[in-house]
Amino acid sequence: MQLLVLRSSFVCFCALMGIAAWWINGYIIANYEVAQGVNLIYWPHGLRFVLTLLLERYAALGLVWGSVFVAQLTWPDDPVMQFGASMVSGSSAYVAQRSILRASKTTPSRLVGLTPANIVALGTQSALINAAGHTLLCIGSGTADPHADIFASMLAGDLLGALLFLYALKAILWISDRRSSK
Repeated sequence: MQLLVLRSSFVCFCALMGIAAWWINGYIIANYEVAQGVNLIYWPHGLRFVLTLLLERYAALGLVWGSVFVAQLTWPDDPVMQFGASMVSGSSAYVAQRSILRASKTTPSRLVGLTPANIVALGTQSALINAAGHTLLCIGSGTADPHADIFASMLAGDLLGALLFLYALKAILWISDRRSSK
């Protein structure tokens, strides 16, 4: 029972963090958007990625649920985008993680063992999945946006956001490892 409560709290925490990141990003960086929701550095994608590295499937579930809430506000009249964008944005980091990193019994060893090549591969694949998924959903729902421009901007923003957060996490782990060894 305690494990169920703990896992459920991870899911709720990630959902709330995803919603908060979207709201804060919209409040702070709204003037720098290429198109609605497309930033040149989209740090919420980096946060989603770090949460997914730390909490794996519980983060993915929470982020999908948080994205469902956000999608209701972003696309109130488009059920395809509401459901599809939620699935893509909430699960892209988890799909990238599962396809690149091997299964590990302990999360700390996997996080400490991240190489720069792994970080770049994880960020790139996650950004590709997210940008391509959103672009395909926009095309499928019939929006008249400049799809190639939005794809390129979203890819760059997601990639930069993911890499910034992943390298920040790596630096924090490196600093904490150095302090603990002294």
